[in-house]
Amino acid sequence: MNLVNKKASFQFTNILNRLSINVQNFDLSRCDERTFYITIAVQHVNHSTTCDLIFLIDRDELFGAISLNNLYENVQNFFVKHFNYSLLYIDEMQIAQRASENKKFTECMRTYMQKYPKYEAKLS
Repeated sequence: MNLVNKKASFQFTNILNRLSINVQNFDLSRCDERTFYITIAVQHVNHSTTCDLIFLIDRDELFGAISLNNLYENVQNFFVKHFNYSLLYIDEMQIAQRASENKKFTECMRTYMQKYPKYEAKLS
C-alpha cells in the first residue's frame, strides 16, 4: 500500500467512526440464492442518505459493497459534500462490514438463510 492509500485509509477510518449506519429496509424478494441485498441509512449529524448494500453469499467469506444502482450517486455525493472525500471500493467494504454488525442486519440475514440455505454466510 502506498502512502496515498494509507492516508486515504486513515482518513476514511476517521470518517467511519463519526457515522451512524443502520439497516433501513430489507426486502427478501430482491435477494436470490447468491446475493443478499439490504438498504442502509448512513447518517452524520443531521444529514443522511440511503444506499443498498450487496453481499455475495457464495464466497468463502461474506464481503459486501455498495450496490451500483440509482442510490449509488447519492451516497458518493454525501461523502464528497460532508467530508470532501470520494469513496473507494475498500471504503464501501468497510461500510458493509459496519452494517453487518447491526442487530437488525443479523435478523435479516437469518431470514435470508431460512429461504436460501444453500450457502453458509460467514462474515469476514
